[in-house]
Amino acid sequence: MKTLILLLTISLTNYSVIKTSIEKDRNLLQKKYISNENKSETIEEAKTKLTAYLYNDIFNNWYSTKWSFEGHSEIPKQGTIACGYFVSTTLRDVGFNLNRYKLAQKSPEEEAKVIACGTSIEKRENISKQELKNYFLKQKDGIYFIGLDFHVGYIYKNNQEVYFIHSNYIENKGVMKETIENSKAIVSSKYFIVSITHNDNLIKKWLLKEIVTTN
Repeated sequence: MKTLILLLTISLTNYSVIKTSIEKDRNLLQKKYISNENKSETIEEAKTKLTAYLYNDIFNNWYSTKWSFEGHSEIPKQGTIACGYFVSTTLRDVGFNLNRYKLAQKSPEEEAKVIACGTSIEKRENISKQELKNYFLKQKDGIYFIGLDFHVGYIYKNNQEVYFIHSNYIENKGVMKETIENSKAIVSSKYFIVSITHNDNLIKKWLLKEIVTTN
């Protein structure tokens, strides 16, 4: 028990350090964005860094955290976390100014609208996994939000690889990364898709620490 507590304490400390480091870098980018006449250049830099922070630093800490319907843990690998809270908590922890409770409690479509920040939502209905994968293969590399009938998560697209990153409710497996082909949870009659990496409106809110409205 003492060993487990020590490991969890170390994990929490490391995660806090990661979030602090991300926030320092975001602050530097914010100053650069404000002072730089070529703001689009800073936006592109922010896209790259935000994507790397989410995928490499934030997601990696949450893998293997268990799922439960009421789960809303703020600490990776401690307690449980539902799919909506996994999305809202990781977005908050990477530096977005949002209410994780209100975002997590929205329907998948409404959650997509919040993350879209006024940009368009891509909707797909009655398509197969392969058709869904083919859609993402045509998109730019990066991270996307995806809402299903009763589930939400992220898509990570890199070259010819397309992964579903989510808190898996099946057998309470929890946070994991799996290919679309191998995911039993990604089956849905409707999909609501929003780019995170390539959403300039959302990126600006991250840079300037503006509120992502969840009302």
